[in-house]
Amino acid sequence: MSNFTVKIEGLASLISSLDANAIAQDIDHITEAYTRKMANESAESAPRDTGKLKNSITASVQKEAPLHWTYGSDLPYATRQEYEHRTKKGFIRNTIAKNEIPYRDKIAERLSEMGRG
Repeated sequence: MSNFTVKIEGLASLISSLDANAIAQDIDHITEAYTRKMANESAESAPRDTGKLKNSITASVQKEAPLHWTYGSDLPYATRQEYEHRTKKGFIRNTIAKNEIPYRDKIAERLSEMGRG
């Protein structure tokens, strides 16, 4: 199975020093939303013959642990398509790269809201 992990390193220690429950829940929801968004965008960009690869990516979003979501494909040829397809290679990596800054910004926005109120 080819899985790509979406998580924030160092966030757990930051959250543990704060009122963790609400913040952790909010950030977990943000992480889930961005993982689903990236899975959908990756699926749309994937090479298509039968549609199995696209469907496997969309259906693969899974929570592994708090603040740790994954997506990918269980098809044996998924990794090869990601790295070797003539015109569509990098369809997952490109999607992750495109969403990296907006994802970080969304989390930073949520953390900055802690000081307001």
